[in-house]
Amino acid sequence: MDLIALIALVIIVVFFFKDFKSVVYFLAIVEIFFRLVHIIVNKLAIASLTTVVNSYIPASIASILAKYSNGLLYDILIWGLIILFIFFEFYLIKYWIKKNK
Repeated sequence: MDLIALIALVIIVVFFFKDFKSVVYFLAIVEIFFRLVHIIVNKLAIASLTTVVNSYIPASIASILAKYSNGLLYDILIWGLIILFIFFEFYLIKYWIKKNK
């Protein structure tokens, strides 16, 4: 279900923004959100909240890909995700350089 939701959200972002940069930013935002939620919940150490978060919120996009694929397909998808994060770093650095001028 989480993979379907992620794909649907990516399609919505593509439909509304029609820009590769928007998809890259969206995936980075989702990844950071997933990781932050899990870090915060682990630091709070509330058992019931931890159970809910671990049950319904994936730890990362990579964990979603690992859940629904394996082997060569998983490797291809992970490398695609890595390339998207490289683009994200490029866009952040480009923005930071423009901002400081």
